[in-house]
Amino acid sequence: MQNALYAGVNAAAVTSYNADFTLNYDKTIAHCHFLLNNGCDSLAVLGTTSETHSLSADERETLLEQLVNSGISPGKMLPGTSACDLPTTIRLTRHAAKLGSPGVLLLPPFYYKAPSQEGLFAFYSAVAEAVGGDVKLYFYHFPQQSTIPITLDLIDRLRTRHPGVFQGIKDSSGNFANTVAYIERFSTEGFEVYSGADATFAQVMQAGAAGCITATTNIASSLTAFIYRNYDNADGLAAQEQLSRLRQVVGMADTIPAVKTLLAYKTQDASWETMRPPLCALSSDIRSRLLAAYGSVIGQ
Repeated sequence: MQNALYAGVNAAAVTSYNADFTLNYDKTIAHCHFLLNNGCDSLAVLGTTSETHSLSADERETLLEQLVNSGISPGKMLPGTSACDLPTTIRLTRHAAKLGSPGVLLLPPFYYKAPSQEGLFAFYSAVAEAVGGDVKLYFYHFPQQSTIPITLDLIDRLRTRHPGVFQGIKDSSGNFANTVAYIERFSTEGFEVYSGADATFAQVMQAGAAGCITATTNIASSLTAFIYRNYDNADGLAAQEQLSRLRQVVGMADTIPAVKTLLAYKTQDASWETMRPPLCALSSDIRSRLLAAYGSVIGQ
């Protein structure tokens, strides 16, 4: 789906923190520029990997503003604007739209467990009615984290009620069959499906995905971009094998601290390992095993 708004490789960009847990805007912005200059087509900022739900609404708005002020086109950003409450979700979505982002990424409201389909429909409908004429809405399916699935029927119902508003989905379930089901059900209608799973990126592209939005792209942007351009040939599939091995390394620990540890190693900047509580840096033992495994994958 080459004409998708965010077609290609999108990094779920990490956030940098200072030693006192304040947000390091300059380092975060510099990393985003690096990603765009090294294989990424766009950025999924303020998502899970960004530790977004450890940020205040003011911090989220300020970071997005500073990214735009730094010269990054808002058209190259898919900001996460979800919150557990409807007013904050609408506020952040309006802010992203005002800055010029063509789309936003929305988790379901995840605090109350097992909400009804009616409740989810009402939540997404309220966002669509408040901002649907200004920005495209992208679902974010991540049931391991949110515990709430985004079903085919929910998508169909919302797209029928709000035509032209719900533009796509990021599927971070890691369930290949589920991702393909989204593609087969909706892609012919222009609905964009993005893989959140590095290990099957090439295969999902072959099935008709628009691209990927992944955490591992923070440390493998050029490799992921090569796969996007070559997913249908032998060179691309060989690159996919390497990316799959790299994702296995990241999977040795919690994703966010693992990615930030590897980024710290690649950049020789230990400050990347700082996490805002309640998240923590890796223990020294896990860190050592992670770096050893990473070295074996990249040949060091």
